[in-house]
Amino acid sequence: AKELFQSKLNEIFSQKGEGNKKWVFKKLSDIFDVRDGTHDSPKYQESGFALVTSKNLKKGKITLDKIKFICEKDYININKRSNVSKGDILFAMIGTIGNPVVIMEEPDFAIKNVALIKSNKENNSYFFSYYLDLEMVIKKMQDESKGTTQRFVSLGYMRNFEVPCPKIEIQNKIVKQIDLLSEQTNLLQEKYKQKLANLEELKKSILEKAFKGELI
Repeated sequence: AKELFQSKLNEIFSQKGEGNKKWVFKKLSDIFDVRDGTHDSPKYQESGFALVTSKNLKKGKITLDKIKFICEKDYININKRSNVSKGDILFAMIGTIGNPVVIMEEPDFAIKNVALIKSNKENNSYFFSYYLDLEMVIKKMQDESKGTTQRFVSLGYMRNFEVPCPKIEIQNKIVKQIDLLSEQTNLLQEKYKQKLANLEELKKSILEKAFKGELI
């Protein structure tokens, strides 16, 4: 199901359009205001304001597993430069590169070592999030990343990274297509997860009967 979804994504983004609807490629910084989170290491505490890092971006969502907390002063200072708003895209720049997340609700956290792609009315954040989640895009970034013990891409690299930028009407249409595809893929995955679970239960039942000598 995941391979099918990626295959359809590649197919969708391989189109280039025609005539005045032809897609153009632009640097991310020509489309959005691209920033990143703090590079400092604030003092952590048991509670307070959450500090989201690359480790907290997973499967299009922010996970609060093992989240670290900072004080209000550090939270305010970080957000002076890297304030996250609803509709923005977060993108992991260090370690596991990728995992773009569109912020769906007004956030109450600060960020560290992740790219912040600020949303605007002229473009659909989900369109670019889907593109940045393509396997071929992630592989390109990984191949061009730096570092030895921990791979990373710089803010300059992200700003200069080229992405397709069709008209907003086309962006919206493609996002609807991908949303529907994603929904169908998720249903397919859940269907087969349930089948696998049922088969596992059947296997246990048969083994139990076999050991009790109840099988003919």
